[in-house]
Amino acid sequence: MSLLIIFIISFLLMIVIQKFIIQILDKDVCLKPNYKNVLIPVCGGIAFVPTIFVATIISKFVGLSDEMTPIFLVSIILMSYVGLIDDLLGDRSVTGLKGHIKSLLNMKLTTGGLKAVIGVIVSFYISINISNRLADIIVNTILISLFTNFLNLLDLRPGRACKAFFFISIIFLLAGTGNFLILLIVLGAAIAFMPLDLKAKIMLGDTGSNILGLTLGISSVLLFNFNIKLIILGFLILIHIITEKYSLSKIIERNKFLNYLDMIGRGRD
Repeated sequence: MSLLIIFIISFLLMIVIQKFIIQILDKDVCLKPNYKNVLIPVCGGIAFVPTIFVATIISKFVGLSDEMTPIFLVSIILMSYVGLIDDLLGDRSVTGLKGHIKSLLNMKLTTGGLKAVIGVIVSFYISINISNRLADIIVNTILISLFTNFLNLLDLRPGRACKAFFFISIIFLLAGTGNFLILLIVLGAAIAFMPLDLKAKIMLGDTGSNILGLTLGISSVLLFNFNIKLIILGFLILIHIITEKYSLSKIIERNKFLNYLDMIGRGRD
């Protein structure tokens, strides 16, 4: 019952907080063209940070606690920070994880490269705090890193990343075992944010998708055993290999079922 209460509280908090965030972001520096070349606020996902923080504080008063919470809060701040840098200052001439790594090896740091480096550091930081074996540290680090980037890859159309987060979260809630506090807090916020994202009133941006991906990454390593984590990791590696060669948006558009899910709530583009 307490988990349901905190889920609802997180949902309501996002409804209120996002209204103020939209006002703050309605400035030229925050406006970027979306996929239809319409200027809208690019880093709306910043609303997740205060929402999650306040919801976490309130959770203490309804008798909920999670030893992972302090680590999670520090991690989302840093990942949202590098996401904000990429949203506002990102150079789109370099794309793909491979492209950013290649630039980094040539001693040229892109905002995407910065995001990747910090993502691995944050993932490693989380892993060494929750893992007992070297194998767990390695798998958990890669899993969290790839989940974070996976949600970035999806955030190319209105509501796509939020929908993916919703569906994967439901699977985790049904199949996983453990403390669901972090996942439910972010899920409540994501559902409240989704309508504005779907209507293309505001972009989630890397500022927000980093948080959603990080949450799924942390949840996957906390809720599942090592063998299940290996299966999830294999899926994420496959997705990243495919998206280095092919457009994820085109793959979704050409698949009737995926395209149907992608279009829900968006109306006519």
